[in-house]
This record gives sequence, structure tokens and C-alpha cells, in this order.
Amino acid sequence: MSGLLLAGVVGLVTPLPGEDTLTLAVVGMSACLGAVVRAPVTGILIVFEMTHEFALVPALMIGALISQAISRRLTRANFYDAILEQDGHKLAKLLPPRDLQSWQKLPVSTIANFQPVVLNSLEPAEVEKILKIHAFGNFPALQGGKLAGIAPRTELAEALAEKRAPRLAPLVRCEPRQTIRQLQALLIESPTGMAVVCDAADGKLLGLVTLHDVLRAQINAAQSGV
Repeated sequence: MSGLLLAGVVGLVTPLPGEDTLTLAVVGMSACLGAVVRAPVTGILIVFEMTHEFALVPALMIGALISQAISRRLTRANFYDAILEQDGHKLAKLLPPRDLQSWQKLPVSTIANFQPVVLNSLEPAEVEKILKIHAFGNFPALQGGKLAGIAPRTELAEALAEKRAPRLAPLVRCEPRQTIRQLQALLIESPTGMAVVCDAADGKLLGLVTLHDVLRAQINAAQSGV
């Protein structure tokens, strides 16, 4: 529609043949997709696969450049990041060192989530509230104000249905100053793929780090040319 709108505006000044109108419509489709998801190359490839017209590639590239400039000026995040932020997920961008060995020597605090969602009690009302608001698969659970274990989402749902107390998975603890290499070994042993980051002095919960966090950061490191 954006491409056809542009063709209509240009048509008020000078007549456009049908081929040019079609080209602008296709370019608009690619430019819109690339701007919304911040993936201009993906937009170009998808449209090219639909048309198989090599002659459209230069126009698609120009459209992608213009749409990216407008999108980045108007909005800070792409569509998917905006949805995650809207749902309360804090996104952290990691800039890793240039070599993987140095990256693995970074402290756990570099990739940890210091705004964890915690199950403050195992009372049915609190469990229902947490499951309704958050879509996470595992939650650190407190009993008497102290960490008691990890509550898997499936176990919480079954406990509610059966009207019993949830069974908690054992905790795997780490400290903020421990290295990512040490954390990887801990996550292998974790039944939930999660480690809780605790203060070394009093054992207070500071944050969480999951296997997904490590893998996501490692992929970013590899894509950065490590």
C-alpha cells in the first residue's frame, strides 16, 4: 500500500506505466517488512523469491536504505524487541571481547538478569498470580524469605490442579564475580538450565542466568567476528 500510494502521488505529476506502478508496490512491500523487523536483507530476499526478477534488486536495495533511515529515526526498537519490552522483558545488548577465551573470562554479572521474577510464596493465590502475569518456564521460589528452590511452571500448574504443595527443583548457585566458563559447568549440572546469582556474604538473591542467556551471548560473540 505504501508503494501504491507513492505511485499515485507520482502519477499526479507524470503518468506511470503499469510496470512502474507494480515495481513501486513490490519495493514498498520489501521496504515495509525491512523497516518493521529491522532486517532489510531478509525483506529483499523474501520479495525476490516471490518475483524472481533480478531487475528489481537495485530498486529493492534503495527502498531498504530509505526505509531503514526512516525507521531508525522514528523508533528505537524493532517490532519484536518492542513487543518484548511491552511485556516487561528487559533487553540487554552485550558487546563481547574480540576473542572467545577473553569472553569466557568475563564475570557472570556481564550476562545475568538482575531483575528476576521471584515466587515469594507457594500459596495458591501467589502461584496463580505469577502464572497469569509471566510466561517464564521456571521461577526462583522463596519460603520464609529465603531461597528454597526452583519452581518449574509445569509443576506449579499441576500442583494447583491437584491442590497440593509444589515440588521444587534444587538450586544451583553462583556469585557475580565467577566467570562465564565456571557458570557453564554449573548450568550443565542444573536440572532447570538456570542458576541463581547470590551475594557471597549473605546469600541474598541478586539475579538469574540461564543456559539461553549464555547461548545468546555466545552467538553474539561469534557474529561479532570472534
